Amino acid sequence: MRKNGKYRFSLQFPAETDEQIQAGELLERLGNRKSAVVVAALGEYLTAHPALLSPECKVEIRAEQRISPDFIKEMVRKMLDERLEAAKDKRNNGDVAEGGDNNITEMLNNMDIFG
Repeated sequence: MRKNGKYRFSLQFPAETDEQIQAGELLERLGNRKSAVVVAALGEYLTAHPALLSPECKVEIRAEQRISPDFIKEMVRKMLDERLEAAKDKRNNGDVAEGGDNNITEMLNNMDIFG
């Protein structure tokens, strides 16, 4: 919003990717000096992409998820380990029939499809 010769904006984004976290940490560190960095960064971006300055230009920015296969593999392994542990605890208490975790064990043995 432009008021009294100044622009004022509010900005919020998730902290889900390394890029978002880096941006958030930098902006947090800058405190009240964010504006100069944002203006400079947008200036460089607009120099590299001058078509954005045209009122007819439709702005579409796509963010890539940068999750590595190793990260996914580790996340799935942890989840399955937790399920296996819970199944073993239930079996030790007599709540689950023997062999009730065969599917989970088979999935863990085939984790190489992620790598």
